[in-house]
Amino acid sequence: MFGLLICLAAGIHPIITSSSDEKLDRVRALGKPGEVDTINYRIHPDWENEVLRLTNGRGVDFVIETVGPRTISQSITSLARRGSITVVGFLGGFDVKSFPHTITPLLTKTAAIR
Repeated sequence: MFGLLICLAAGIHPIITSSSDEKLDRVRALGKPGEVDTINYRIHPDWENEVLRLTNGRGVDFVIETVGPRTISQSITSLARRGSITVVGFLGGFDVKSFPHTITPLLTKTAAIR
């Protein structure tokens, strides 16, 4: 939620995902009409495609990843060229084996590839 508020204050058009329509309604209410896009990932399990649709195929500049290994590939797919992902949580659990073998060392070193 804090990331959303920062986006709105900075004039960034956020796309928020959740499995709860109730939460998504509350998120949309924080912005002006049309200022926040939302995706229910239960309705759109391939939500990265919905992100690409909402951005006309461009993708997003920044992803705040809260789930971890289960969704990292979708987050990567949803990125625009030169975009970045910040992993801030592992709500889906942390199983090193489920991360691609090339990503785990980056996470443990908090490194970035450009």
